[in-house]
Amino acid sequence: MNTNNYNVTDINVKEQFENGFAHRDYLAHLMRWWHILRVVMSGERICDFGCGNGFLLEVLYRNRSGIGAYVGLDIREQTLKKAIEKWGKLAWAKFINIDLILTPFDYSAVRADRVVSFEVMEHVGKQNAEIFLQHFRDCGKPTATYYLSTPNHDAKVGAADNHTYDSGDGRGVAVQEHTHKELVELIQKFFTIEKKFGTFASIKNYKPLMKPWQQEMFSALSEYYESNMMSILMAPMFPEVARNTLWVLKRKNNNVVSNN
Repeated sequence: MNTNNYNVTDINVKEQFENGFAHRDYLAHLMRWWHILRVVMSGERICDFGCGNGFLLEVLYRNRSGIGAYVGLDIREQTLKKAIEKWGKLAWAKFINIDLILTPFDYSAVRADRVVSFEVMEHVGKQNAEIFLQHFRDCGKPTATYYLSTPNHDAKVGAADNHTYDSGDGRGVAVQEHTHKELVELIQKFFTIEKKFGTFASIKNYKPLMKPWQQEMFSALSEYYESNMMSILMAPMFPEVARNTLWVLKRKNNNVVSNN
């Protein structure tokens, strides 16, 4: 498949932890997967929209979540081959190699109870955000719950290197992240926003917003936890200023977005 206009890199979180590397971004990845572990119910069908190496599946499997089925969708053929080699023995797990934007596919046939997409939308180009969200939505049942995690672009901080590339929209090499305000507007075309959580945040950004009880909590936890962990622990309470937000969503309707 042609991936020239996407950025198909990802982070090997397991390797970074094995090397003892402390970084809030890697901790945030793990905590996102654990959040899904927290909310899933036995027998549910899970769709991992942009699944990469299937680490969400590994978290759910090793922690005995009892899910009924897992469907992972991703463009990277070699990455999926490795995932299938590792998890192909599971009769209830399936991986599908598709371009989430361009591949003709009946997304509605997935019929997931929960649809998850963590750190994918910023890799397919800003111009593709609406069709991405439509396909993401279509993977779920009418009653499904959706979990979307993507960066909140802050021009003062800048975007990650692998979120800055030529997406083929005529801008050349450019930032492919959305601001929090842009995300609200995009998401509400397809979903109602049930909840939102910051996944990690700079302490300098959220500290001025803390209430007295949060200040006490911060002081107490800071006596033990290193700053990367503090960026994670407090972030859920400050999604608007977080570096990244996890959105909990319900589908709104059946809008159709053209690929043209």
